[in-house]
Amino acid sequence: MKDSIFQSVESQLGVFDGADDEKAIHDHSFCKTIAAKVQESDFPVECKQFGDAVSILKRHNSSNTNNPYSGMSPMDAADAKRAKDEGHLNNAQIKRRMTTKKNGRFY
Repeated sequence: MKDSIFQSVESQLGVFDGADDEKAIHDHSFCKTIAAKVQESDFPVECKQFGDAVSILKRHNSSNTNNPYSGMSPMDAADAKRAKDEGHLNNAQIKRRMTTKKNGRFY
């Protein structure tokens, strides 16, 4: 998978000449493009000299830590995840829907 990502980016930028990853050209545009697509462990060592590519990599990896259930209690979070997986509403959504006032009446 890692090799296919590198090859696709290299072919888009026109730097892939059939050589393997160690002989590929790691220029500034390649490093910036690859930083948005790979994890930090897969980022080439040659690209760490470009500061803005490293900042893109860190920003890309930190955005994956958002948890939509972070403010819930553990049991409510588990119920919400299960309801989402099953395609149902969870208890909080049902309560909110039933206590919303529309056109002068409660639903």
